[in-house]
Amino acid sequence: MSRLRILALALVAIVCLAGLFGGGIWAGYALNTEMQNRFSFPAQIHYKLNGMYNSYFNAGAEPEPERLVTNRAILSQETIFLPASAKDFAGGIGTIGEDTVLVTDRVGKMYSVTDAVVHELDVAPPDDHRAALQAQLDAGELGDIEINFNWMRFNDIFYYARGQEGAGYLLLSYTDWLPEQKCFGNAMARLPVQGMDPLSWSAEADDWIVIARTEPCLELFTTGKGMFGLEAGGRMDRMPDGRMAWSSGAYERADRFAERDFTNAIGQSDDMDYGKVMLINVESGEKTTIAKGLRNPQGVSVDAEGRIWVSDHGMQGGDELNLVFEGANFGFPAVSFGTKYNRQPAGNGDRHANHDGYDKPVIAFVPSIAPSSALAVENFHYAWDGDVLIGALSGAVHRVHVEDGRGIYVEPIDVEMRIRDMDAIHGGKTIVLYTDDRRLSFLTADTGPDPMARFDELLTTYAADADVLAAADGTMAACLQCHSLLDGVDNGAGPSLHNICSREPGNSPFEGYSGALDKLGGVWTEQTLQAYISDPYGMLPDTNMGWEGIENENVSLAISKALCEL
Repeated sequence: MSRLRILALALVAIVCLAGLFGGGIWAGYALNTEMQNRFSFPAQIHYKLNGMYNSYFNAGAEPEPERLVTNRAILSQETIFLPASAKDFAGGIGTIGEDTVLVTDRVGKMYSVTDAVVHELDVAPPDDHRAALQAQLDAGELGDIEINFNWMRFNDIFYYARGQEGAGYLLLSYTDWLPEQKCFGNAMARLPVQGMDPLSWSAEADDWIVIARTEPCLELFTTGKGMFGLEAGGRMDRMPDGRMAWSSGAYERADRFAERDFTNAIGQSDDMDYGKVMLINVESGEKTTIAKGLRNPQGVSVDAEGRIWVSDHGMQGGDELNLVFEGANFGFPAVSFGTKYNRQPAGNGDRHANHDGYDKPVIAFVPSIAPSSALAVENFHYAWDGDVLIGALSGAVHRVHVEDGRGIYVEPIDVEMRIRDMDAIHGGKTIVLYTDDRRLSFLTADTGPDPMARFDELLTTYAADADVLAAADGTMAACLQCHSLLDGVDNGAGPSLHNICSREPGNSPFEGYSGALDKLGGVWTEQTLQAYISDPYGMLPDTNMGWEGIENENVSLAISKALCEL
């Protein structure tokens, strides 16, 4: 073989390898980009597989506390996993007593959770007639359509205490198929139960009584997906007068309404129970509609004053938190702060109408957060009480600070989980998050001493006089722009200063060290710390510390003493 041909083949090989290498880099970048979007197909597959792994191998494991730092509260978070027998994606939670969480999964399988211990209940759900629907599909009675049975869901569970001691109802809200009429809608069913221990309950499907259905029953779409159960709504909470606030979604019907007169649109028509909030008498089943103009109201929470807070899952943006009142009309599908998925205005016109002429939300979200639940906060933390939390499928809990019925600001708290539902136990002291990958995450406010308050006390003790204290306070205000005093929590630009005098220099979870601190050796002491903060560059010329030092020896001494005792 000639030398020229060998060189040509080598060049081709190099080009091919470079192409493979470059393609691999591009593919990795593209996959990573997709994984950042929690709604992308790769991200959802990863989420689902991760949930399966945890349910098989981590169910029953002792939860490990984690710290969650928010704007005005430090939280402790403990997470457990339901067993793999629970169906992921959808379902809901409720509570019974002070410390027990009730769970229904997507197909109505129920669990109780007390002190992080999970038990499956010996209670069969009411028949949602999915087997009859499948049989009618197989027989060709319903035309050329598809049914995604993962979208035919149980949406909420609630324990309803009655007047008699130990007597109550277990309530379930779900999508129900009516085989004879060949149509579907939301249903609320009740099961009489005795005693406060869910493990003592036992029931068959026929023991349930359907107390309310949405009307009219909806016919299937004639092409494509016949039933959009993703937009069922179906959340419940108890009113002070004993009735249940119950939400019902529009099942995609309002999205497809194409006319300009919305009088007969689902969600607006007074003859249809969809896109509504209703009050249900659990004994008689009597329904009273109190609000309309909603799309997919997946969160319902009644606060101590009897006010109903509803989170509504909008289209392309336009998610809402609404404060419901009798006669409210929140406008969907005529108006929205979002757009249709093709970016056309809501309302079928050529201009965006906002909420003109309709009741406005407490606050709206653009872009979408995919709200799935709502919880009015009471007795949790003084800075949160009176606010409303919105759980979101986008992976965060959004704290809406409310004043006089209006949303003043929103704090997104990233928990990296698709939140499906929320509730509270221990008299409101513990907030429970239920996720699409079978997790229950328990949030409590950290009631330990505030490190900043403790540091202020120590600084006051060690400052030689008022002038030194004032100078030390000013210096620390600058330091805390980059550093934190919380254990294991940094502010991004510098490591935490918590417990600094018992660790080696450059040895903490912080990832931005330059390596210069490795030269010090040993552990931080009051003396080495004072020397460093007095003249960082004189001590370590190649340090990343963005601070020229503290000239006043009394100030550096007070700060180093306080930090070493913190």
